[in-house]
Amino acid sequence: MKTSGKKIGLKERAIKPPFRKTTLFQRVVLVAGLVSLLSAQLWRKWMFNKLAGQMKIFRDHGDNDIPLSGYSSDSNEPWASITPSSLLDFHDCFDGFQCARLDLPMDWNQTDAESGPRVQLAVVKLPAKVPVTDIRYGGPLWLQSGGPGESGVDFVLQYAHSVQMVVDARLHPHRSKSYTGIAEESQTEKFFDVIGIDSRGLNNSTPCFSCFPTVSSKETWNLQSAAEGVLGSSDTTLPNLWARMQALGGGCSAKAANNENDGDRLAFFVNTTPQIADMVAILEQHGRWREREARQRLHHEEAYLSEQDRFQITERTRWKKNEETLLFWGVSYGTVIGATFAAMQPQRVKRIVIDGVVDTLDYFLGERLHALQDTDAEIEQLTAHCDLAGPQRCPLYSNGGSTNILHTFYDLIDSLRHNPIGVPASLDLAPDLITYSDVISAVFNALYAPIQDFPPLAQRLLDLSKGNGTSFAVSKQISQRRRYVSPLPRGQPVKEDACHVQRHAPGDTRMAIICTDTNATQGMTRDAYEAYIKTLRSQSPLMAGIFAHPRMLCVNWNLRPKWRFPGPFVGKLQNPLLAIGTARDPVAPIRK
Repeated sequence: MKTSGKKIGLKERAIKPPFRKTTLFQRVVLVAGLVSLLSAQLWRKWMFNKLAGQMKIFRDHGDNDIPLSGYSSDSNEPWASITPSSLLDFHDCFDGFQCARLDLPMDWNQTDAESGPRVQLAVVKLPAKVPVTDIRYGGPLWLQSGGPGESGVDFVLQYAHSVQMVVDARLHPHRSKSYTGIAEESQTEKFFDVIGIDSRGLNNSTPCFSCFPTVSSKETWNLQSAAEGVLGSSDTTLPNLWARMQALGGGCSAKAANNENDGDRLAFFVNTTPQIADMVAILEQHGRWREREARQRLHHEEAYLSEQDRFQITERTRWKKNEETLLFWGVSYGTVIGATFAAMQPQRVKRIVIDGVVDTLDYFLGERLHALQDTDAEIEQLTAHCDLAGPQRCPLYSNGGSTNILHTFYDLIDSLRHNPIGVPASLDLAPDLITYSDVISAVFNALYAPIQDFPPLAQRLLDLSKGNGTSFAVSKQISQRRRYVSPLPRGQPVKEDACHVQRHAPGDTRMAIICTDTNATQGMTRDAYEAYIKTLRSQSPLMAGIFAHPRMLCVNWNLRPKWRFPGPFVGKLQNPLLAIGTARDPVAPIRK
């Protein structure tokens, strides 16, 4: 793990950190516990908590079989009924949350931004357990998901309650009604909003950038690309995917350059830098909202408050124009956003937690040359734990210790490269083929949540070693249906209201973010790319093919962003940031 600035720590100051009133060790333990929960869920791409009866897992919705899913922003969709506004106008949504659509300039550097193209960002908030007039109100804690391309709205919907359990005060919020801080604990114990957004072009935010004319054409392309397999799975995978990515990048660049609509123009404004300006705007608008909300509450509670109380509340909740500060917790790519915000707006940083730290400079250079240093070590550690667990708790257990288990695992992987396993159809299961690429992808995903995902994966791998691919096919088909099935009619063009088609496969916008965050991959030759894969394979022979793919997205991308922060990614903050990492992170090694 690589960080810049001061040594990790939390120092007591007049402005208290957004954590419980405990010792530093207890705070870190609390944070680490939540980290384990967040990491276990964030990277479980397109998988369910359970295999819902193993077989009968879909509800019938006409031609589109929609899987039983968790809580997400597609549930009780509120966004179409919310009119975008230049102010944060919150509406009740998702059973206890509040939603808003904030209208902002697409180009922050345009002279007359008000008349230019606009973006409408989906904002979601879990309100604090106390009103803004209460002295224990701590303000908004920004929760930032990874990616690039993950839905920040979904992330907040899933984890905001857990985050509040960690950062909120120990006392019950209704133990005392503290408006002015008469109670001693009201000076230090705080309750926080948890807020997040769908960034430009993603999920519930509009407009949407897409390289494809229709939903069906996009899904067809994705399925065809997946069928090519993971890099290294065959001798034809690299040349085929290289040609496909050249076609995709060239087509996307040409479509965006035509500037036919705001969705096309968005490709020039989706990189990380404009996202920081969006965050500043949201912080400012939340300050305005806080002031408005306090005035309304003071009007209704006038009879219960003294003149001094009213004055103190008014001062405390006043919008601090151009001075609103950030409380931030970001994971994975979210740590890049946090580091970029700290470099661009150091005066606005109150507290920052970066969790699962991505090497920011390495990311913007487009290299990611150090990410896989611990990946294979995690696989080895899993086999060691399997040996310790024994045959009753680990399906892959075999006599001979962890080395023998590891050999068994690699033998299965190697055999699938040339001998995939066919799975016949059954009542609730389509016929399928389990390939080397399927298993490598499943193992890679499980490395993000080994405690939760490895035991069921071990059983599926054992079944495969015996020639039975049914359990693996069930898991695979759940993933595919969640990823590719769209609720929209098959011939419908990919327009602004269709960004959520990309929820689980945000390919176009994700590609635009990655490719406009760096110039390093533009014009890259195939020989140079093969040398890059070779470097990654020196770190992780097994997972290099998966991790190398994002860099290939940009081989024929020739657009430049209109605004990109050049660095440096250093600066002096009011308070030290807290960096969190695990001993064996599959893509964010703690040594970096």
